Amino acid sequence: MTKNFFKYLTGFILFILLQVFILNKISLWNFITPMVYIAFIFSLPFQTPRLAVILLGFLMGMGIDFFTGVIGFHALATLVIAFLRSFIIRMISRREEWEEHLRPLFHDMRFIWYLQYVFWLTFIHHFVYFFVDVLSFHNFLQTMIVILSNTACSTICIFLIQILFYKSSKRY
Repeated sequence: MTKNFFKYLTGFILFILLQVFILNKISLWNFITPMVYIAFIFSLPFQTPRLAVILLGFLMGMGIDFFTGVIGFHALATLVIAFLRSFIIRMISRREEWEEHLRPLFHDMRFIWYLQYVFWLTFIHHFVYFFVDVLSFHNFLQTMIVILSNTACSTICIFLIQILFYKSSKRY
């Protein structure tokens, strides 16, 4: 238990540091910034209690907000995806498709399943984040282009992180 706690604590801290000190400095075409810190929430085991996922999502968002000086935007967006995570998992799969000891990782799940999982949660996160940022539906189309562009970039980056730094769960 202690080993897993320190593994997740290290991942939590590393994702915050990666986002704040490296990825937030990237701005492709002046409107695309990959937000991969949400991959921490995505990679929590299936059996993680929902309240723990919500609390970790909120703390992750507050950690990013603390370093960026924009209090509440990331916290709200990660809180929403942490809350909706179990619904998205149930929406895209049947319980028979995954085993309790597995994690929702690229190596453990089918490609299409993982793509849907990451895309929907990333899209929801970005939708909440960017509409809270602009606080208006006045430029809806422009905001949707920003959301979809950032979602595509973040999804690709999350896939790369999964392939490079995560290994498959032990099956038995």
